Amino acid sequence: MLISQLQHTGLEEKLASTSQDIWVLLPEITIVITIVLLIVFDLIFKKNKSIGLSVIAFVGLAYCFALTIQQWHEIEASKSLMSGLLDINRLSIFLKGGFIIGLSIALITAIRSDKRQEDFFKSSEILVMLFGLLLGASFMTMSSNLLMIYISIEVVSICSYILTGLTKGKKKAEAAIKYLIYGAVASAIMLYGMSWLYGFTGTLNLTDQSFASALNEIPQLPLSIACIMVMGGFLFKLGAFPLHIWSPDVYEATPTPIVAVFSVLPKLAALTIILKFVNLVNVPSIDWELWIGILAIASMTVGNFSALWQKDIKRMLAYSSIAHAGFLLVGILAFSSSGNQAMLFYGSIYLIMNFAAFFLVQTFERQTGSTSFESIKGLGIKIPFISSLILIVMISLTGLPPTAGFNSKLYIFSALWESYQTGGHSILIWVFVIGLLNTVIALFYYLKLPYLLFFKKPPQELQLDNKEITDGLLGTLFVLPLLLLFFRSDWLVGLMNSINFELWIP
Repeated sequence: MLISQLQHTGLEEKLASTSQDIWVLLPEITIVITIVLLIVFDLIFKKNKSIGLSVIAFVGLAYCFALTIQQWHEIEASKSLMSGLLDINRLSIFLKGGFIIGLSIALITAIRSDKRQEDFFKSSEILVMLFGLLLGASFMTMSSNLLMIYISIEVVSICSYILTGLTKGKKKAEAAIKYLIYGAVASAIMLYGMSWLYGFTGTLNLTDQSFASALNEIPQLPLSIACIMVMGGFLFKLGAFPLHIWSPDVYEATPTPIVAVFSVLPKLAALTIILKFVNLVNVPSIDWELWIGILAIASMTVGNFSALWQKDIKRMLAYSSIAHAGFLLVGILAFSSSGNQAMLFYGSIYLIMNFAAFFLVQTFERQTGSTSFESIKGLGIKIPFISSLILIVMISLTGLPPTAGFNSKLYIFSALWESYQTGGHSILIWVFVIGLLNTVIALFYYLKLPYLLFFKKPPQELQLDNKEITDGLLGTLFVLPLLLLFFRSDWLVGLMNSINFELWIP
């Protein structure tokens, strides 16, 4: 009788705890409700659905963002949810806010596209998949359980595969199939590695004390193999070397607003998981500094050198994203609070730069019908304001002043140098030197775009549309933060200082 009462009391406590946790997940619940509303609206109305679908999407994002801001003020310390499946903290809240802003810019980019009626707002499919990707990315930032990490990554992956192949075209179908095959293999390998870790430790919870204590008893070889397999899945979503092969084809074939989402949301969400994983699976038998240092060097070098030879802007930005994945890994490599803050600052600026870049690239694509370098020659004279904005974005992506891209690289290399002086691992100085050289290499292909715009003659006369003023205003809105945060980076750094990274620092 006593045992039955204790079990009943324990069940009541769990149910009460779960009910409280659900209220913390209101932003995610809002995303789910928005998805349901989009589907229902699409089923009820047969014609002229674009305005209604766009209103539902933007209202859902606005309400979700308001709830996220509220969470930022209410939650200061880390809070475990759903019996350890999730862990919400200011890092995850900050990233979720960034994801919502990013998706909002992507939808604005879609509205400015000539194909918005045909591809984006004619029905709810693309919007549902985009919100599904946002939901998966949000859970990725909060996941601290191997099972939850796998499920959230798969939600992002499945939505990404569908978005790649959802619109018509042979290239899109080919890119989607390649993406699916690479992703399925990476997912299977990652899941197998997770099963090894579960077998070794007896728990799926990365923050569990028994998980940490069991790691020290595992022989070096099997633990290393398991970690390599698990990291394979994470690196695939990050788009880093050596699991970057899918990026160029997917970026080139997929509609530009969707590519903008691919280039940021899964990447930053995967970076959060890698940050947690390498700091919580931190045992003497695994030299994470060496592993991540090699991955960072390879990603930066392969991405930058491959970008030099591209003839399509979107393919160039795909290889650029691989290089930026390497720079983002440098923040983790520092293994310090300042390194993590620099990584988050870099990720925030990267989000602004990439969405601004793809918005402006779409403007050129709408004018010329192509994203090849050949098609944009001489457009700087015809649409000077838009071309000036893309020049600012390219300077920021390179990491030059007076843009926030300079600050982000300065902070991340400063944290790396500080870590080298403290720890003295030889791989750190190699990453430092090769990272600086890669910044110089990036200068050549980033400035190729403004060079063609302003210093080459157009191959033929183009009939330009009359949308430049609106595009210029929106482009200015997206590019202006890159200039403001160069002079007042303390605005963003102040937010970073309120995030506690000590939970994942050994």
